[in-house]
Amino acid sequence: MKLQKASNALFLFCFLTFIYIGAAATLLKPRADTSYFENRPLAAAPVLSSSSFIDGSFFAAWETYLKDHAAARETLLKVGTMIDLNVLHRPVVNDIVPTNGLLLSYNDYKVVDSAKIEAASAAMADSMKALKDMMTQDGGTFCFVAVQGQTDYDSQEYPAYLDNGGALADTVVTDFKKDMADRGVPFVDLGDVFDDLGHPAGYYSKSDHHFTFEGAFSAYQAIIRQIEHDSGKSLPQLTSDDITFETLPNPFLGSRARKLFNLIDTNEHAVIGTLKNPISFTRVNNGVTVPATVYALPASPDETVSYTVYMGGDIAETVIRTDRPALPNVLIVGDSYTNAIECLMYTSFNEIRSLDLRHYTAMSLADYIKQYKPDVVIMIRDYSVLVTPGGNGTAF
Repeated sequence: MKLQKASNALFLFCFLTFIYIGAAATLLKPRADTSYFENRPLAAAPVLSSSSFIDGSFFAAWETYLKDHAAARETLLKVGTMIDLNVLHRPVVNDIVPTNGLLLSYNDYKVVDSAKIEAASAAMADSMKALKDMMTQDGGTFCFVAVQGQTDYDSQEYPAYLDNGGALADTVVTDFKKDMADRGVPFVDLGDVFDDLGHPAGYYSKSDHHFTFEGAFSAYQAIIRQIEHDSGKSLPQLTSDDITFETLPNPFLGSRARKLFNLIDTNEHAVIGTLKNPISFTRVNNGVTVPATVYALPASPDETVSYTVYMGGDIAETVIRTDRPALPNVLIVGDSYTNAIECLMYTSFNEIRSLDLRHYTAMSLADYIKQYKPDVVIMIRDYSVLVTPGGNGTAF
């Protein structure tokens, strides 16, 4: 009996020690607002109110907060990911599908709602036509560019038992392409462009949801060709002979690899392009003059880089001026897919303005165009948000 009591006491002591040490470590460790590897904000500490106290949401929010900020949480998640990948060999880990040397996103099975897509497509096409009409009334040019994500480009690489998202993407792209054509809005589908080039390997990252610099270079050339066709103006266009392509020695951490704590090495490196005949320019981010560069390069070759190496990542407003007034001014609107293209696009224009309407809130896109009167407006959206309003899908 005494031995059993001693055993119970020891168990209770160890359990309470674990609880109190864990609680103390959680309270004392530095607070973080975001989870780098999960790429999401962490829960904020709940604020007590009479309503949240009565309905119990205050206490539920504390549970969520403690789950997000528990001591050693990231280490435990990494160990769990390692076990899922290397011991259990799960086909989907942390919403990533590791297959054939690629890290693809997991797609929830969704019923393709054709009627809903049709309505959303028509509404977005109406909005883009209004933008196009607004530009053409002042003698300008409007061009809409649809870009595939890695999931769309490599959809054939998914295991047969998983949804590759192809049915949904095909319906959205087909409807929107028709609606834009019916309304006479210039439309470049980079999926078609890349297919015409033979669907080259290496145009999309193995471990990130974006295209590579090589893919962005072909996208830039296709967009310039479309603008020349629609505007009747000749623009300087970079060819591969004008650029030295440089593979950075730094380890590359793609968005997919990051969700797996970089436990799968795809041996991938970022590529940048250096002009053989540089074009001088100035750059302003959000109203502040910054160094005249389009690449955010790390200080040493050992530091990890990501897709944010292009233009320094997502910025609400960027203005690059090359001081060549004989060339037109361009406004590019879009999210992160524009970044690698902007690293090339400035070479073809006098001034390039770039807006990411997820972050720019000073005025609407239509008002911005009225104020700065660009000669060309390029809207770039990826397949997953092609007909989705809000953010870069809201023009007025």
